[in-house]
Amino acid sequence: MVNTSIALALAAALGAQGDPAPAPVSAAPALQTAAAELSLAAALEELDRQNLTLAQARDRAAGANGVARQATSALIPTVTASGSYVRNRDEFVIRLPPNLGPGVGFPPGGANIQPLAQLSGTGSVRIPLVVPTAWFDVAQARSAARGAEAGANATRLQVRTGFAQAAYGALATEEVVTAAERALADAAELTRSAERRVAAGTVAPLDALKARTEEVARRSDLVRAHADVDRSRFALGVLLGREGPVRIAVPEVGAAPPAEAGTPEEGLAREALANRPEVAVQRAQIEAAEAGIRSAWARLAPQLSATGAVFGANVAYPTGEKTGWKVTVDLTWALWDGGLGWGKREQSEAQAAEARAAAEAERLAILQEVHDASRDVGVAREELRLADQRRGLAAETAASARRSFDAGIASSLDVIDANDRLFTADVVLAAARARLAQARLELLRAVGRG
Repeated sequence: MVNTSIALALAAALGAQGDPAPAPVSAAPALQTAAAELSLAAALEELDRQNLTLAQARDRAAGANGVARQATSALIPTVTASGSYVRNRDEFVIRLPPNLGPGVGFPPGGANIQPLAQLSGTGSVRIPLVVPTAWFDVAQARSAARGAEAGANATRLQVRTGFAQAAYGALATEEVVTAAERALADAAELTRSAERRVAAGTVAPLDALKARTEEVARRSDLVRAHADVDRSRFALGVLLGREGPVRIAVPEVGAAPPAEAGTPEEGLAREALANRPEVAVQRAQIEAAEAGIRSAWARLAPQLSATGAVFGANVAYPTGEKTGWKVTVDLTWALWDGGLGWGKREQSEAQAAEARAAAEAERLAILQEVHDASRDVGVAREELRLADQRRGLAAETAASARRSFDAGIASSLDVIDANDRLFTADVVLAAARARLAQARLELLRAVGRG
């Protein structure tokens, strides 16, 4: 189909037939920015290191591990040390009469009840012996940490797949540039041929104007295609955490065996449910919620701990010694906590029910993703086959139109229309190749292969 711009240009040309022929259009400027070259494997490694989305996901997982470590501290012995200096206004010492001697129970020199100044230090170790609620708090935190780690893996899989799909999309824009350059060369050749025929007097000047108008349109297509390549390369650079454009060398479509080859959809679904990190996320959330329920019930049980301490001072204690030690065993039993445990239990039960529902929803969503991705691969493969046929027919038609034009049995409009169809077929073929690669990558992500 002839472009609207051609029709508008023809209308302007018909109104100016008496004017001199316009000068040839200058060559299109090169608009592409120099880009760094990377293979897909190297780019994915850099993506893992520098992508900001992946960095945030890893930081969330690290934070969850920190929370788990905090919860574990309730089961680990703690060691504390303290020191103090006391200055009293008055000093109080109980001293024995000279004729009694030390046998009555006081230390020699008397008992210093309140020294005027005292410097003392204490070191203690507390050992949790029985802390039921902390056991399940630790299990809950560790399950949450596993879920965060699986979530980071899911994000990584999604980001890597999206990056590879974008790389194939960028390749399609490069193929469009090649098609636009070829279309421009055909249009320029048509312009030269038409001008020769006009000079020979075999055709009207209108044919040359038509050809020149088509050449202008093709130069515009080439400029736009160069801009699309720049845009896609800059987008890839941003995904890699770079400020400049990046060109990714990707494998050709069809060079590797397709992911779906030889595997029925039911097998792909089973593989997805076994491998997808989102399933691990939901499983970890259910485990965390169930551990929260057990933790709430464990608040009803008593807690047992032991503490040992050593102490010393520069002034003797009432015992007459400047150092000492003590050991205590503590039993704590919360008989009524104001309803806190009951509320935590209700909250945990609701979270567990929500997590089970979310897990089922995720399972169904994964099955649908596998189904849709598998069908998309089949559709994309058929589209590529038809696009290849379309391109072959368009190329044959364009060649026939040029031969007919040279023989004088076809007009320049016939050649322009055939060239336009050939350019469109090239663009459709490039898009079909990219869609097939992207569909296969999506299927790999859907089954959790990475």
